[in-house]
Amino acid sequence: MTVAASTELEAINIMLASIGEAPINTLTGTLPVDAKLAQNTLSEINKEVQSEGWSFNTEIDVVLTRDNSNNINLAANVISADPNIHYHPDIDAIQRGLKFYDRKKHTFEFEADLKSTVVFLRDFDEIPEPARRYITIKASRVFVDRLVGDEGLRSFSQQDEVRARAILMETDLENGDHNLLRGDPSLTSVFDTYSPSRALIR
Repeated sequence: MTVAASTELEAINIMLASIGEAPINTLTGTLPVDAKLAQNTLSEINKEVQSEGWSFNTEIDVVLTRDNSNNINLAANVISADPNIHYHPDIDAIQRGLKFYDRKKHTFEFEADLKSTVVFLRDFDEIPEPARRYITIKASRVFVDRLVGDEGLRSFSQQDEVRARAILMETDLENGDHNLLRGDPSLTSVFDTYSPSRALIR
């Protein structure tokens, strides 16, 4: 049987239940104060978790093109972007705001488009269920700590958070389909993303 993925509304209602507040029926219109705080906390934790870079929000060898001024502008939903050094060994491009900047030449102008690894911020409803579950549990803990400050009121234990993160990591590694033998020049950045040093709790 297929289980429907959690929605943002369900996640927020889980967070509201953790402080003894009644659920809401919609996210449109003016929200109650606690519901708005829950929504903001969920958005914050969603961004924090996705900033780590996972298979579901990381794309490899994305060609980022120049504009008429030879600047490379990044979309608003780009968390981070890293030009692939194997394709562009002569530049040292870093992200400054929503632009690339070449530290070697001290300029925002580039002579070619850049093939890059890009981490995108996805909407909550676009990410896999294990990610939604982990983010909801972590956001609930943070929400309770900020509003009440009583650890005894937490709906989820630290063990719940550890398990949810472990499931997310296992699922993400399976979905990544990484292969040492494929000869992909971008593989280095992928393994950086999946470093064994990544802690279970962030």
